[in-house]
Amino acid sequence: MKNPLCSKAVNIDGKLMIKIPEPVIEKLAISPGDFVEFGSTKNVSIWKSENVDVPTDVYNALVEMFKTEDYVFQWLNKKQKYLSGKATITMLTNPEGKKEVIGLIERLKRGDLS
Repeated sequence: MKNPLCSKAVNIDGKLMIKIPEPVIEKLAISPGDFVEFGSTKNVSIWKSENVDVPTDVYNALVEMFKTEDYVFQWLNKKQKYLSGKATITMLTNPEGKKEVIGLIERLKRGDLS
């Protein structure tokens, strides 16, 4: 049986394009203008993301903790119960949110998940 989430890459005007399967579009709630990021491991991961520049200090702390850029961006785009169910990336758009994210990173480093 063919995987229903599979898409064939096609070349259009010299660019590779992939049609995102409808169940993926629905799960990620993708709409025109959204940003979609892909992981760069052997198995491709896909997630909807905010187009936010990650501050260097936050990025460096996360790379130190997770070791790979792929895990960093997955974590940034995942909703965190410790941030009232918000995705970490959305918190980085203002100074108070960034402070909360840095606080969460410090707690994770210490192993404090309370």
